[in-house]
Amino acid sequence: MKKSNNFFFSKILYKNIHNITGSVIGKLNDLILDFNSPKPTVKAIEVKNGRRLSYISSDFLEIYNDSNERYFIKLNTSSINVMPLPQNEFFLARDFLDKQIVDINGKKVERVNDVRVGIIYGKWNVVAVDIGLRGLLRRLGVEYPAIRITSLLKKEFRNKLIYWDNVQPLSAGIPNLQLSTSMGKLKTLHAADIADIIEELDKQSRITLFQSLDDKKAAEVLEEVQTDVQLSLLDTLPDEKASDILEIMPSDEAADILEEIEDARAEKLLVQMEAENSSEIRELMEYDEKTVGSVMAKEFISFLPDVTAAKVLAYLKENKPKDDISHYIYLTNSKNKLIGVVTLLDVVAADSNAKLYDLMTSNVKSVKDEDKIDRVMELMQKYNLLALPVVDANNELVGITSLNDLLNEYIRLRRVAA
Repeated sequence: MKKSNNFFFSKILYKNIHNITGSVIGKLNDLILDFNSPKPTVKAIEVKNGRRLSYISSDFLEIYNDSNERYFIKLNTSSINVMPLPQNEFFLARDFLDKQIVDINGKKVERVNDVRVGIIYGKWNVVAVDIGLRGLLRRLGVEYPAIRITSLLKKEFRNKLIYWDNVQPLSAGIPNLQLSTSMGKLKTLHAADIADIIEELDKQSRITLFQSLDDKKAAEVLEEVQTDVQLSLLDTLPDEKASDILEIMPSDEAADILEEIEDARAEKLLVQMEAENSSEIRELMEYDEKTVGSVMAKEFISFLPDVTAAKVLAYLKENKPKDDISHYIYLTNSKNKLIGVVTLLDVVAADSNAKLYDLMTSNVKSVKDEDKIDRVMELMQKYNLLALPVVDANNELVGITSLNDLLNEYIRLRRVAA
Protein backbone atom coordinates (compact mmCIF):
# COMPACT_ATOMS: atom_id res chain seq x y z
CA MET A 1 0.00 0.00 0.00
CA LYS A 2 1.10 3.56 -0.65
CA LYS A 3 0.39 6.67 1.37
CA SER A 4 -2.20 8.94 -0.26
CA ASN A 5 -1.97 12.70 -0.45
CA ASN A 6 -5.49 13.06 -1.86
CA PHE A 7 -8.64 10.98 -2.16
CA PHE A 8 -12.36 11.11 -2.82
CA PHE A 9 -14.32 11.27 0.41
CA SER A 10 -16.60 8.39 -0.63
CA LYS A 11 -13.53 6.11 -0.74
CA ILE A 12 -13.01 6.32 3.02
CA LEU A 13 -16.53 7.01 4.28
CA TYR A 14 -17.77 4.21 6.59
CA LYS A 15 -14.42 2.39 6.30
CA ASN A 16 -12.58 0.92 9.32
CA ILE A 17 -10.17 3.17 11.22
CA HIS A 18 -7.01 1.54 12.62
CA ASN A 19 -4.83 2.69 15.50
CA ILE A 20 -1.01 2.59 15.44
CA THR A 21 -0.99 -1.13 16.32
CA GLY A 22 -3.40 -1.98 13.51
CA SER A 23 -6.45 -2.60 15.68
CA VAL A 24 -9.83 -1.35 14.46
CA ILE A 25 -11.27 1.39 16.70
CA GLY A 26 -14.42 2.01 14.68
CA LYS A 27 -15.63 3.29 11.32
CA LEU A 28 -15.14 6.74 9.82
CA ASN A 29 -18.64 8.22 10.02
CA ASP A 30 -17.88 11.81 9.00
CA LEU A 31 -15.31 14.59 8.80
CA ILE A 32 -15.64 17.89 10.67
CA LEU A 33 -14.48 21.01 8.81
CA ASP A 34 -12.97 24.32 9.86
CA PHE A 35 -13.78 27.25 7.55
CA ASN A 36 -11.19 29.68 8.93
CA SER A 37 -8.80 28.88 6.06
CA PRO A 38 -9.18 29.67 2.34
CA LYS A 39 -10.09 26.01 1.81
CA PRO A 40 -12.07 24.07 4.44
CA THR A 41 -9.67 22.18 6.69
CA VAL A 42 -10.47 18.82 8.25
CA LYS A 43 -10.21 19.43 12.01
CA ALA A 44 -11.62 16.18 13.37
CA ILE A 45 -13.08 12.82 12.43
CA GLU A 46 -16.30 11.29 13.68
CA VAL A 47 -15.74 7.67 14.66
CA LYS A 48 -18.63 5.25 15.00
CA ASN A 49 -18.23 2.14 17.15
CA GLY A 50 -21.53 0.32 17.43
CA ARG A 51 -23.98 3.02 18.44
CA ARG A 52 -21.36 5.19 20.09
CA LEU A 53 -19.91 8.25 18.36
CA SER A 54 -16.59 9.79 19.34
CA TYR A 55 -14.56 12.68 17.93
CA ILE A 56 -10.81 12.58 17.35
CA SER A 57 -8.39 15.20 16.04
CA SER A 58 -7.35 14.70 12.43
CA ASP A 59 -3.73 15.71 13.13
CA PHE A 60 -2.50 12.11 12.86
CA LEU A 61 -4.90 10.94 10.17
CA GLU A 62 -3.16 8.95 7.40
CA ILE A 63 -4.75 7.43 4.31
CA TYR A 64 -3.29 4.56 2.28
CA ASN A 65 -4.48 2.81 -0.86
CA ASP A 66 -3.44 -0.14 -3.01
CA SER A 67 -3.40 -0.70 -6.77
CA ASN A 68 -7.05 -1.78 -6.65
CA GLU A 69 -8.12 1.51 -5.05
CA ARG A 70 -8.84 -0.10 -1.68
CA TYR A 71 -8.31 2.37 1.13
CA PHE A 72 -6.86 1.96 4.60
CA ILE A 73 -7.37 4.56 7.36
CA LYS A 74 -4.82 4.90 10.16
CA LEU A 75 -4.32 7.16 13.17
CA ASN A 76 -0.54 7.28 13.46
CA THR A 77 -0.21 8.10 17.16
CA SER A 78 0.15 6.12 20.37
CA SER A 79 -2.16 8.49 22.29
CA ILE A 80 -5.58 9.11 20.79
CA ASN A 81 -7.26 12.08 22.43
CA VAL A 82 -11.04 12.02 22.26
CA MET A 83 -12.55 15.47 21.79
CA PRO A 84 -15.80 16.81 23.31
CA LEU A 85 -18.99 16.57 21.27
CA PRO A 86 -18.70 19.34 18.64
CA GLN A 87 -21.25 22.14 18.86
CA ASN A 88 -22.47 24.03 15.77
CA GLU A 89 -19.84 22.44 13.54
CA PHE A 90 -19.98 21.67 9.82
CA PHE A 91 -19.97 17.95 8.97
CA LEU A 92 -18.90 16.96 5.47
CA ALA A 93 -21.26 14.02 4.92
CA ARG A 94 -24.19 15.34 6.94
CA ASP A 95 -24.15 18.95 5.79
CA PHE A 96 -22.53 18.89 2.35
CA LEU A 97 -23.02 15.64 0.42
CA ASP A 98 -26.18 15.67 -1.73
CA LYS A 99 -26.70 19.34 -0.91
CA GLN A 100 -26.85 22.25 -3.33
CA ILE A 101 -23.85 24.43 -4.02
CA VAL A 102 -23.25 27.24 -6.50
CA ASP A 103 -20.65 26.96 -9.23
CA ILE A 104 -19.41 30.57 -9.23
CA ASN A 105 -17.73 30.17 -12.62
CA GLY A 106 -20.74 28.54 -14.28
CA LYS A 107 -23.17 30.72 -12.29
CA LYS A 108 -25.51 27.83 -11.66
CA VAL A 109 -26.67 25.51 -8.92
CA GLU A 110 -25.19 22.01 -8.70
CA ARG A 111 -25.58 18.96 -6.47
CA VAL A 112 -22.64 17.61 -4.47
CA ASN A 113 -22.05 13.96 -5.35
CA ASP A 114 -18.58 13.59 -3.84
CA VAL A 115 -15.70 15.66 -2.47
CA ARG A 116 -11.96 15.61 -3.23
CA VAL A 117 -9.75 15.95 -0.14
CA GLY A 118 -6.00 16.62 -0.26
CA ILE A 119 -3.04 17.60 1.90
CA ILE A 120 -2.03 21.27 1.76
CA TYR A 121 0.79 22.43 4.05
CA GLY A 122 0.42 19.32 6.19
CA LYS A 123 -3.36 19.62 6.69
CA TRP A 124 -6.21 17.77 5.02
CA ASN A 125 -8.32 20.23 3.03
CA VAL A 126 -11.36 20.10 0.77
CA VAL A 127 -9.89 20.94 -2.65
CA ALA A 128 -12.75 20.20 -5.07
CA VAL A 129 -16.35 19.11 -5.38
CA ASP A 130 -17.49 16.38 -7.76
CA ILE A 131 -20.86 17.20 -9.34
CA GLY A 132 -20.79 14.52 -12.05
CA LEU A 133 -22.43 11.15 -12.55
CA ARG A 134 -19.16 9.37 -11.83
CA GLY A 135 -19.10 10.88 -8.35
CA LEU A 136 -22.60 9.60 -7.66
CA LEU A 137 -21.82 6.10 -8.96
CA ARG A 138 -18.64 6.07 -6.87
CA ARG A 139 -20.77 6.72 -3.79
CA LEU A 140 -23.03 3.85 -4.79
CA GLY A 141 -20.06 1.52 -5.25
CA VAL A 142 -20.57 0.96 -8.99
CA GLU A 143 -17.96 3.34 -10.39
CA TYR A 144 -15.73 0.68 -11.95
CA PRO A 145 -18.49 -1.33 -13.67
CA ALA A 146 -19.61 1.97 -15.21
CA ILE A 147 -16.04 2.69 -16.35
CA ARG A 148 -15.82 -0.73 -18.01
CA ILE A 149 -19.10 -0.19 -19.83
CA THR A 150 -18.10 3.25 -21.11
CA SER A 151 -14.68 1.95 -22.20
CA LEU A 152 -16.40 -0.74 -24.28
CA LEU A 153 -18.38 2.05 -25.89
CA LYS A 154 -15.07 3.87 -26.47
CA LYS A 155 -16.15 6.80 -24.36
CA GLU A 156 -14.37 8.53 -21.51
CA PHE A 157 -16.03 8.59 -18.11
CA ARG A 158 -14.51 11.60 -16.37
CA ASN A 159 -14.94 13.18 -13.00
CA LYS A 160 -16.72 16.52 -13.14
CA LEU A 161 -14.92 18.65 -10.58
CA ILE A 162 -15.37 22.21 -9.41
CA TYR A 163 -12.32 23.49 -7.54
CA TRP A 164 -13.10 24.93 -4.13
CA ASP A 165 -12.17 28.49 -5.17
CA ASN A 166 -15.24 28.39 -7.45
CA VAL A 167 -17.59 26.76 -4.94
CA GLN A 168 -20.15 28.56 -2.80
CA PRO A 169 -21.63 26.32 -0.08
CA LEU A 170 -25.27 26.94 0.78
CA SER A 171 -25.83 24.62 3.71
CA ALA A 172 -28.86 25.96 5.47
CA GLY A 173 -29.49 25.80 9.18
CA ILE A 174 -25.83 25.41 10.13
CA PRO A 175 -24.98 28.19 12.60
CA ASN A 176 -21.40 28.54 11.37
CA LEU A 177 -20.12 32.10 11.04
CA GLN A 178 -17.47 31.15 8.52
CA LEU A 179 -20.16 29.88 6.14
CA SER A 180 -21.91 33.24 6.25
CA THR A 181 -18.64 35.03 5.59
CA SER A 182 -17.87 32.83 2.61
CA MET A 183 -21.00 34.10 0.87
CA GLY A 184 -18.68 36.86 -0.34
CA LYS A 185 -17.93 34.68 -3.38
CA LEU A 186 -21.51 35.04 -4.55
CA LYS A 187 -21.70 38.74 -3.82
CA THR A 188 -19.20 39.39 -6.60
CA LEU A 189 -21.73 38.18 -9.20
CA HIS A 190 -24.16 40.45 -11.01
CA ALA A 191 -27.55 40.73 -9.33
CA ALA A 192 -29.24 39.10 -12.33
CA ASP A 193 -26.94 36.06 -12.00
CA ILE A 194 -27.65 35.79 -8.27
CA ALA A 195 -31.37 36.04 -9.05
CA ASP A 196 -31.12 33.13 -11.51
CA ILE A 197 -29.27 31.09 -8.89
CA ILE A 198 -31.84 31.89 -6.19
CA GLU A 199 -34.67 30.74 -8.43
CA GLU A 200 -32.96 27.35 -8.85
CA LEU A 201 -32.44 26.74 -5.14
CA ASP A 202 -34.64 24.90 -2.70
CA LYS A 203 -36.58 27.08 -0.25
CA GLN A 204 -34.18 26.88 2.69
CA SER A 205 -31.01 27.46 0.62
CA ARG A 206 -32.78 30.34 -1.11
CA ILE A 207 -33.42 31.98 2.26
CA THR A 208 -29.85 31.36 3.43
CA LEU A 209 -28.39 33.01 0.35
CA PHE A 210 -30.77 35.97 0.25
CA GLN A 211 -30.41 36.79 3.93
CA SER A 212 -26.62 36.77 3.60
CA LEU A 213 -26.72 39.71 1.16
CA ASP A 214 -26.35 43.29 2.32
CA ASP A 215 -29.41 45.50 1.86
CA LYS A 216 -28.18 47.10 -1.38
CA LYS A 217 -27.39 43.80 -3.09
CA ALA A 218 -30.59 42.24 -1.72
CA ALA A 219 -32.60 45.09 -3.26
CA GLU A 220 -30.91 44.59 -6.64
CA VAL A 221 -31.54 40.84 -6.53
CA LEU A 222 -35.15 41.21 -5.38
CA GLU A 223 -35.76 43.43 -8.40
CA GLU A 224 -34.60 40.64 -10.72
CA VAL A 225 -36.41 37.57 -9.37
CA GLN A 226 -39.92 36.43 -10.31
CA THR A 227 -42.89 37.84 -8.40
CA ASP A 228 -43.64 34.63 -6.51
CA VAL A 229 -40.03 34.42 -5.36
CA GLN A 230 -40.07 38.09 -4.32
CA LEU A 231 -43.07 37.48 -2.10
CA SER A 232 -41.61 34.28 -0.67
CA LEU A 233 -38.35 36.01 0.26
CA LEU A 234 -40.09 39.01 1.82
CA ASP A 235 -42.17 36.65 3.96
CA THR A 236 -38.96 35.45 5.62
CA LEU A 237 -37.82 38.95 6.63
CA PRO A 238 -38.83 41.02 9.65
CA ASP A 239 -40.75 44.19 8.74
CA GLU A 240 -37.85 46.54 9.42
CA LYS A 241 -35.45 44.60 7.19
CA ALA A 242 -38.03 44.21 4.41
CA SER A 243 -38.83 47.91 4.57
CA ASP A 244 -35.14 48.89 4.32
CA ILE A 245 -34.67 46.72 1.22
CA LEU A 246 -37.82 47.97 -0.51
CA GLU A 247 -36.79 51.55 0.19
CA ILE A 248 -33.53 51.03 -1.72
CA MET A 249 -35.32 49.64 -4.76
CA PRO A 250 -36.67 51.87 -7.55
CA SER A 251 -40.02 53.16 -6.34
CA ASP A 252 -41.96 51.57 -9.20
CA GLU A 253 -40.50 48.15 -8.42
CA ALA A 254 -41.27 48.54 -4.72
CA ALA A 255 -44.82 49.61 -5.56
CA ASP A 256 -45.34 46.53 -7.73
CA ILE A 257 -44.24 44.25 -4.89
CA LEU A 258 -46.32 46.00 -2.23
CA GLU A 259 -49.42 45.71 -4.40
CA GLU A 260 -49.01 41.93 -4.33
CA ILE A 261 -48.83 41.48 -0.55
CA GLU A 262 -51.50 41.80 2.12
CA ASP A 263 -52.70 45.36 2.69
CA ALA A 264 -51.95 45.26 6.42
CA ARG A 265 -48.30 44.31 5.95
CA ALA A 266 -47.87 46.66 3.00
CA GLU A 267 -49.02 49.50 5.22
CA LYS A 268 -46.61 48.46 7.98
CA LEU A 269 -43.70 48.51 5.54
CA LEU A 270 -44.69 51.88 4.10
CA VAL A 271 -44.97 53.45 7.56
CA GLN A 272 -41.39 52.44 8.38
CA MET A 273 -39.97 54.14 5.27
CA GLU A 274 -38.77 57.72 4.95
CA ALA A 275 -41.77 60.00 4.29
CA GLU A 276 -40.57 61.04 0.81
CA ASN A 277 -40.00 57.47 -0.36
CA SER A 278 -43.26 56.26 1.13
CA SER A 279 -45.15 59.10 -0.55
CA GLU A 280 -43.69 58.27 -3.97
CA ILE A 281 -44.58 54.60 -3.65
CA ARG A 282 -48.12 55.35 -2.46
CA GLU A 283 -48.59 57.65 -5.44
CA LEU A 284 -47.57 54.90 -7.85
CA MET A 285 -49.85 52.39 -6.15
CA GLU A 286 -52.85 54.64 -6.82
CA TYR A 287 -52.52 54.35 -10.60
CA ASP A 288 -54.51 51.83 -12.60
CA GLU A 289 -52.21 48.88 -13.35
CA LYS A 290 -52.74 49.27 -17.09
CA THR A 291 -51.43 52.84 -17.16
CA VAL A 292 -47.90 54.13 -17.56
CA GLY A 293 -48.07 55.78 -14.14
CA SER A 294 -48.18 52.38 -12.44
CA VAL A 295 -44.79 51.36 -13.86
CA MET A 296 -42.96 54.66 -14.23
CA ALA A 297 -39.79 55.25 -12.24
CA LYS A 298 -39.76 58.21 -9.88
CA GLU A 299 -35.96 58.26 -9.99
CA PHE A 300 -34.79 60.60 -12.77
CA ILE A 301 -32.41 63.53 -13.27
CA SER A 302 -33.79 67.00 -13.87
CA PHE A 303 -32.36 70.54 -13.65
CA LEU A 304 -33.38 74.09 -14.29
CA PRO A 305 -32.20 75.28 -17.72
CA ASP A 306 -29.64 77.80 -16.44
CA VAL A 307 -27.51 75.16 -14.68
CA THR A 308 -24.03 74.65 -16.18
CA ALA A 309 -22.61 71.46 -17.61
CA ALA A 310 -19.94 71.46 -14.90
CA LYS A 311 -22.57 71.41 -12.13
CA VAL A 312 -24.41 68.54 -13.80
CA LEU A 313 -21.23 66.46 -14.04
CA ALA A 314 -20.36 67.25 -10.42
CA TYR A 315 -23.83 66.07 -9.38
CA LEU A 316 -23.47 62.83 -11.35
CA LYS A 317 -20.03 62.17 -9.87
CA GLU A 318 -21.26 62.68 -6.33
CA ASN A 319 -24.57 60.78 -6.59
CA LYS A 320 -23.59 58.03 -9.05
CA PRO A 321 -27.08 57.38 -10.46
CA LYS A 322 -27.82 54.12 -12.25
CA ASP A 323 -26.96 53.89 -15.93
CA ASP A 324 -30.58 53.56 -17.01
CA ILE A 325 -31.53 56.97 -15.56
CA SER A 326 -28.36 58.95 -16.35
CA HIS A 327 -28.47 58.86 -20.17
CA TYR A 328 -31.07 61.63 -20.35
CA ILE A 329 -31.20 64.83 -18.30
CA TYR A 330 -34.55 66.57 -18.26
CA LEU A 331 -35.06 70.31 -18.00
CA THR A 332 -37.97 71.82 -16.12
CA ASN A 333 -38.99 75.34 -15.29
CA SER A 334 -39.56 76.67 -11.77
CA LYS A 335 -43.01 75.02 -11.72
CA ASN A 336 -41.56 71.61 -12.65
CA LYS A 337 -43.05 71.72 -16.16
CA LEU A 338 -41.06 69.76 -18.74
CA ILE A 339 -39.41 72.06 -21.29
CA GLY A 340 -36.56 70.02 -22.79
CA VAL A 341 -34.03 67.21 -22.66
CA VAL A 342 -30.23 66.91 -22.88
CA THR A 343 -28.26 63.71 -23.39
CA LEU A 344 -25.39 62.86 -21.08
CA LEU A 345 -23.07 62.79 -24.09
CA ASP A 346 -24.03 66.40 -24.92
CA VAL A 347 -23.16 67.47 -21.37
CA VAL A 348 -19.82 65.64 -21.35
CA ALA A 349 -18.81 67.13 -24.70
CA ALA A 350 -19.89 70.70 -23.83
CA ASP A 351 -17.80 73.50 -22.39
CA SER A 352 -17.94 73.35 -18.60
CA ASN A 353 -19.61 76.79 -18.40
CA ALA A 354 -22.23 76.00 -21.04
CA LYS A 355 -25.83 76.40 -19.86
CA LEU A 356 -28.23 73.52 -20.32
CA TYR A 357 -30.69 75.68 -22.28
CA ASP A 358 -28.01 76.05 -24.98
CA LEU A 359 -27.68 72.26 -25.21
CA MET A 360 -31.28 71.13 -24.85
CA THR A 361 -33.76 69.80 -27.36
CA SER A 362 -37.07 71.54 -26.76
CA ASN A 363 -39.11 69.25 -29.04
CA VAL A 364 -39.11 66.45 -26.48
CA LYS A 365 -41.57 63.58 -26.73
CA SER A 366 -43.38 62.70 -23.54
CA VAL A 367 -46.32 60.59 -22.41
CA LYS A 368 -49.07 61.17 -19.87
CA ASP A 369 -49.15 59.21 -16.64
CA GLU A 370 -52.69 58.04 -17.41
CA ASP A 371 -51.80 56.76 -20.89
CA LYS A 372 -52.33 53.03 -21.46
CA ILE A 373 -49.24 50.85 -21.48
CA ASP A 374 -49.92 49.24 -24.85
CA ARG A 375 -50.37 52.64 -26.55
CA VAL A 376 -47.08 53.95 -25.16
CA MET A 377 -45.27 50.78 -26.25
CA GLU A 378 -46.47 51.39 -29.80
CA LEU A 379 -45.19 54.97 -29.62
CA MET A 380 -41.75 53.92 -28.38
CA GLN A 381 -41.43 51.23 -31.03
CA LYS A 382 -42.52 53.62 -33.77
CA TYR A 383 -39.85 56.18 -32.90
CA ASN A 384 -37.27 53.62 -31.74
CA LEU A 385 -37.15 55.05 -28.19
CA LEU A 386 -35.82 53.28 -25.11
CA ALA A 387 -37.13 55.74 -22.50
CA LEU A 388 -39.61 58.60 -22.24
CA PRO A 389 -40.42 61.26 -19.65
CA VAL A 390 -43.85 60.99 -18.04
CA VAL A 391 -45.91 64.10 -17.28
CA ASP A 392 -49.22 64.66 -15.55
CA ALA A 393 -52.24 66.60 -16.77
CA ASN A 394 -50.45 69.89 -15.96
CA ASN A 395 -47.35 68.88 -17.97
CA GLU A 396 -45.34 68.55 -14.76
CA LEU A 397 -42.57 65.95 -14.89
CA VAL A 398 -43.57 63.09 -12.58
CA GLY A 399 -41.39 60.19 -13.75
CA ILE A 400 -39.78 58.29 -16.60
CA THR A 401 -40.63 55.01 -18.26
CA SER A 402 -38.55 52.56 -20.25
CA LEU A 403 -39.48 50.14 -23.01
CA ASN A 404 -38.10 47.31 -20.91
CA ASP A 405 -40.35 48.13 -17.93
CA LEU A 406 -43.39 48.55 -20.14
CA LEU A 407 -42.75 45.28 -21.95
CA ASN A 408 -42.32 43.34 -18.70
CA GLU A 409 -45.54 44.77 -17.30
CA TYR A 410 -47.39 44.13 -20.56
CA ILE A 411 -46.32 40.48 -20.50
CA ARG A 412 -47.32 40.19 -16.84
CA LEU A 413 -50.78 41.60 -17.52
CA ARG A 414 -51.26 39.27 -20.46
CA ARG A 415 -50.24 36.31 -18.28
CA VAL A 416 -52.67 37.35 -15.52
CA ALA A 417 -55.47 37.82 -18.06
CA ALA A 418 -54.86 34.36 -19.49
